[in-house]
Amino acid sequence: MRFKEKLYRFMYGRYGNDKLGTFSLITVLVLIVADAILGAAIPEGVARVVVGLGMSLVITLFYIWIIFRFMSRNIYKRRRENEIYLKACRGVKRFITFNTSSGTKSRNRDDAYYIFRDCTSCGATLRLPRKQGKHSVKCPKCTHSFYVKSK
Repeated sequence: MRFKEKLYRFMYGRYGNDKLGTFSLITVLVLIVADAILGAAIPEGVARVVVGLGMSLVITLFYIWIIFRFMSRNIYKRRRENEIYLKACRGVKRFITFNTSSGTKSRNRDDAYYIFRDCTSCGATLRLPRKQGKHSVKCPKCTHSFYVKSK
C-alpha cells in the first residue's frame, strides 16, 4: 500500500499517458518487430550492423520521448501536442471515410426521408429530400451549386 501512495505522490502534477503516447508506444513495438525482421533478412556484414544500430537509435529516441512526455510537468504543451495529433487523426479518418462512402452520411432515423451529402466546395453536410433523379443543390453555407444524383 505504501508503494502505491508513493507512486501517486510522485506522479501528482505530471502529464501521464494520452492518445499520442499510446500511438508512440505502438510505433515503438512495430519498430522492434521491423528491426527483428530486417535483422534476419539482411545477411551478415556491415549493412546489417548499420541497420541494426540505426533502428536501435530510433527506438531508443522514441522511448526517451515517450518517457519525457509521460513525466512532463508542462501539461499545457503536452495537451497541445496531443490536440495536434488528434486533429491529424480526424483528418485521416475523414479522408478515409469520404473516399470509402463517396460523401454519403448515414443517419438511421432520417434514412427513409432524406439523403445526406457533403458539399463539394466547403465539405458541409447537407440534408436533402430523398427524390429520384439528378437535382441541382445550392449549399447554404458557401452558396456553391452542384448536382446530386439520388436513387
